[in-house]
Amino acid sequence: MIGARSLGGSDGNDRPDFFHGLLLWAAAIALGHFIVILVHLWLVVRIQPSFPRSAIPGLILVNLLPVAGALALRMGYRKLAALSIGIPLLIGFLIGTYSHFLSSGTDNVLRMAAGELTLPFQMSAVLLVLLEALGFWVSVRTLTHRT
Repeated sequence: MIGARSLGGSDGNDRPDFFHGLLLWAAAIALGHFIVILVHLWLVVRIQPSFPRSAIPGLILVNLLPVAGALALRMGYRKLAALSIGIPLLIGFLIGTYSHFLSSGTDNVLRMAAGELTLPFQMSAVLLVLLEALGFWVSVRTLTHRT
């Protein structure tokens, strides 16, 4: 099994408090991210009617990976958890940062035209970047912590 390990106390060297805290962070970030991504996708579809509707199921499935990663961490599969949390959130962070903060496109939060959904869209974009950065940090800590 990929990265199967006890989350605490079996050999006297594990720090159960560290892993308990890590698990709480991972679960909160993964669930929070999934909720915000659903809202963000809804806003994208409302703001940009040309957004390909066929991409939505795939985006939802990919964004469920961090939730599955939090469950894998709970079950003791640290490496699998770190990869399931870290890879999709890093990719989302890179794509979201570019498209919502650096590009000159219509979904750049700093250049969006004022509208009813502009502020919620901007807030969701900022929340996603923060949650993705935190989630990647959790995955790095999961991979690098010695037990």
